[in-house]
Amino acid sequence: MFYLRGNLETMTRTVEAILKDILLLAPDAREKLIQYINLQLPQGSGSEAFVMEVRKGIQERNRFACPHCSSDAIVGHGTYKGRKRYKCKSCQKTFNDLTGTSISGIHKKQNWQAYMGCISEGLTLREAAKRAHISFRTSFVWRHKVLSSLQDIGCTKMEGIIESDETFFLFSEKGKRTIKDRKPRKRGGKASKAGINDEHVAVIVAADRHGDFVAQVAGKGRVTAKQIDKSLGTWIGDKAEVICTDSHRSYGSFAKKRGLKHVAINASKGQHVKDKVYHIQNINSIHSSMKDWMRRFKGGIGSDYMQNYMNWFRVEKKLAGSTNAYTEYALTSNSSFVTWKNIHPQIYIS
Repeated sequence: MFYLRGNLETMTRTVEAILKDILLLAPDAREKLIQYINLQLPQGSGSEAFVMEVRKGIQERNRFACPHCSSDAIVGHGTYKGRKRYKCKSCQKTFNDLTGTSISGIHKKQNWQAYMGCISEGLTLREAAKRAHISFRTSFVWRHKVLSSLQDIGCTKMEGIIESDETFFLFSEKGKRTIKDRKPRKRGGKASKAGINDEHVAVIVAADRHGDFVAQVAGKGRVTAKQIDKSLGTWIGDKAEVICTDSHRSYGSFAKKRGLKHVAINASKGQHVKDKVYHIQNINSIHSSMKDWMRRFKGGIGSDYMQNYMNWFRVEKKLAGSTNAYTEYALTSNSSFVTWKNIHPQIYIS
């Protein structure tokens, strides 16, 4: 008995020493340790408990609404599998705290926080699958559930001087078993026609001088005023004054509709700055960074999923790899599950 008590006292001192050492770790190292410990815990503990804690914090800060119809006429409705349920008095549907979020419907919730660490580090699907102890197919599904949840999350309305321009990626049908309109391209292939055409997907990027930016997939080929308005209109703040773009005329129509002064920069004529303040150099820098970032996906990505990768690029720039911040972003949206389910049809507007 004395021997057992002595061992317990020694173990207690050892645990206290370990805890003190953990507090001395850098934040990134501490997060990796937490991810490792979560993977060793049994189902229903650790990671899942942390996810529930984060989700409840989001609900307390924001308006708690029905994920089906957005009504706040909500009442308690018992429990199911140990999780509290609610019922909406407006649409009569039931739900729990995670319904509609990116973690909704997945089975290995105890591995999800570890997978968020893989997202924050930008690991490949195979690397993430190995670390989180899930299959390659599950890794793919989880990635796009998470990335779908990042749409509009963390975006801020732009003010003052706004820069905007579009960049283009070769249209890809990667992952599809049959391609009807053309022969399959080899990796690193080129468009069959010269110049910007419907074999390219346009991504419109806009940023203000405070560093806030949005990146929205617009459609195939040259962008139209309608596409620009759909992509940027929501993010033009009340204090926005000027939009600087290239000489594309569609931006002039957009600026007029939104009551903005339009300053066109004609780089083809050697013009880069007007009145020492108007330029699109920040956007050009974002485009360059985006192209470099996309090169990590060596096999390319399907254009149906392009918006998800734009979400990822934007959030990575904002969060700088913080796993816990990624987790909070990924649990904020109640509609990410629906967004993910609707990825497969091509949603290009004319």
